[in-house]
Amino acid sequence: MFASHFATWDAAHYLYLSEVGYHHDVPSCAFYPLWPLLVRWCAPLAGGSHLIAGLVLSNLFSLAAWAIFYQRVRRRWGKSVAGWALVFLVVFPGSLFFQFLYSESLFFLLVMLLWWGLEERRWGLAWGAALLLPLTRAVGVFAVLPIGWEAAREGIGSRVWGLGSGELQGSTESRPTGTAVGSAAASPYQETGGASRYRVWRLLAAPVIGWGVYLALMWHWTGHPFEGFAAQKSWGVHSVWNLVNVPKFVVGFFNPTEWHEFTGSLLDRCVFVVLLYTLPVLWRLDKGLLVWTYWLGILPAMSGTFTSYTRFASCAFPVFIALGAFFGAERRERKTEPTPATHTAPPASLVSRPWPLVPGLKWALLAGFAALHIVLVWRFVNFRWAG
Repeated sequence: MFASHFATWDAAHYLYLSEVGYHHDVPSCAFYPLWPLLVRWCAPLAGGSHLIAGLVLSNLFSLAAWAIFYQRVRRRWGKSVAGWALVFLVVFPGSLFFQFLYSESLFFLLVMLLWWGLEERRWGLAWGAALLLPLTRAVGVFAVLPIGWEAAREGIGSRVWGLGSGELQGSTESRPTGTAVGSAAASPYQETGGASRYRVWRLLAAPVIGWGVYLALMWHWTGHPFEGFAAQKSWGVHSVWNLVNVPKFVVGFFNPTEWHEFTGSLLDRCVFVVLLYTLPVLWRLDKGLLVWTYWLGILPAMSGTFTSYTRFASCAFPVFIALGAFFGAERRERKTEPTPATHTAPPASLVSRPWPLVPGLKWALLAGFAALHIVLVWRFVNFRWAG
C-alpha cells in the first residue's frame, strides 16, 4: 500500500528498471539509466527496498543541490537574493518531484555541480557533471551550450580556433566575488594555446562522451543502441524534431485543453509564462544565465510541447535567481551604507527592476506556488497526474 502511493507514474518505471533492468521492447527503456542504477546500488543499504533507497537518495540529492544553489547565488548576488531564490525554488509546484523517486534531484544536483565547476574553474568537477548529465536525462547532452558560452565569454575563441593569442577579454560578470580581472584565478586560460584548446575541447566533449556511454549501455543491455529512442516513440510526446518545429510549439502554447493533465495542461503553460517574465531580469543580472535558461527551461518545453513542463521547470534554476533578485532587492534599494571593501558592489540590475514592484506580489506568488505544490502532491499520491 505504501509503495502504491509513492511509486506512481515515472517512479514505477524507475523502480522497474532498478529491480529488473533494461530489456528489448520494454516501454520503460525510454528512461535514462543513471538514476535507476544508483537506486539499485543503494538498495542493499535500505534493507533491499528499492523504493526506500530511491526516496532517501532523492531527498539527499535535492538537499545537496539546494545547498549548492544557495551558496552560489549568495556568493554572486548576496544573502537576500539567495534566500528568496531558494524559497521560490523549494515551494515551486514542480519541486515536489525532488522528494519522490524521480530523476529531478539527481539531474539538478549535476546541473549545480556543472555550474559550480564552471564558475570556480574546477574543471574536473565540471567535466564529471557534464559526462553524467546525458546519462540522467536526454536534455543533458545540451550541457555543451553553457560550456560553450563560458568558453566564449572567457575570450578563448581565438585560442580554440588558433586565430590569435592576445590578452583575454573575458567578462567579469560571471567570475566569483572578489576575483580580479587578469588574475590567475579569473583567467585560467592564460596558458599555451595548445593546452587551452585541449581543456576547452575536453569539456565540450564530456556531454557527447556521456551520450556515447548511454548508447553503449543500451546496446549491451538490449542489443540495440537506440532502444531508448524507439521506446520513447511509444509515448508519442517528446521528440528531438520538435526542437525545430517552432510552429507546432507556438500553436501548442495557445491550445490548452485541461487545467493540468498529461497533455494540454494550462498550468504548464502558465509556468512557461513565468519563465518568460524572468528573462528581462536575467538579461540584466548575467546574460550567461539566459543560455542556462534556454537549455533547462525552453528546450524541454519545445521537445514535448509542454508535457510535464511544471516538473522540468523545477531544474531551470535561473528562473528562481531572477525571482530572488526581483523580490530580494527591495531591502537593497533602501540601503544607504557603503558596501564593505571586501565585497564587490551589488549589480545595478538588482536595484533597477525592468518593471515596477506590485505591492503584495511576492507573497501572492509564494502563496500560489505553495498552494499548487500541495495540490500536486495530493494528486501524485492519489494516482492522478501531477507532472
